[in-house]
Amino acid sequence: VIDLGRYLFFDPILSGDGSLACSSCHDPELGFSDGKRRAVGIHGQTLERSAPSLWNIGFFQRLLWDGSKASLEEQMLGPLYSELEMGNTPGNLIKTLNDNDAYRALFAKAFGADSIGLDMVYEALTAFESSLISLNSRFDFYAHGAHNALAPSELEGLNVFRSFVSRC
Repeated sequence: VIDLGRYLFFDPILSGDGSLACSSCHDPELGFSDGKRRAVGIHGQTLERSAPSLWNIGFFQRLLWDGSKASLEEQMLGPLYSELEMGNTPGNLIKTLNDNDAYRALFAKAFGADSIGLDMVYEALTAFESSLISLNSRFDFYAHGAHNALAPSELEGLNVFRSFVSRC
């Protein structure tokens, strides 16, 4: 199921017009984020916020910048179906995937079902996202006691991030 979720995550088939994948805003080269001040959605529309990193997202109990979502399944409905983000609809998404022989075969192998359901799409995507676990970053080493793992400028940034002034 995780592998199926990985395929979906990197495939623009999930967007309404086939132009954006989840990875368009959650780029592995950028820490599964977008590296931008404000993300860019379907048709080049600038969004109100940036795309957060997905590293360790399976451990989070509250999601989105405002903590308004309690599960990955609940959270993913926003970007998938927002006219500004991926611009799809549940009906179009299921039709597109069920019309694709490769995905029907992959879903049959993963779920043993003849047709693809929305719950299966959500489960596969969240399985992949939950597998994104960072254990060996320089910050991880620092957090586990290797105090020289971060450069002085990175420590300054961390201190600002943790400070009462920035409230991050």
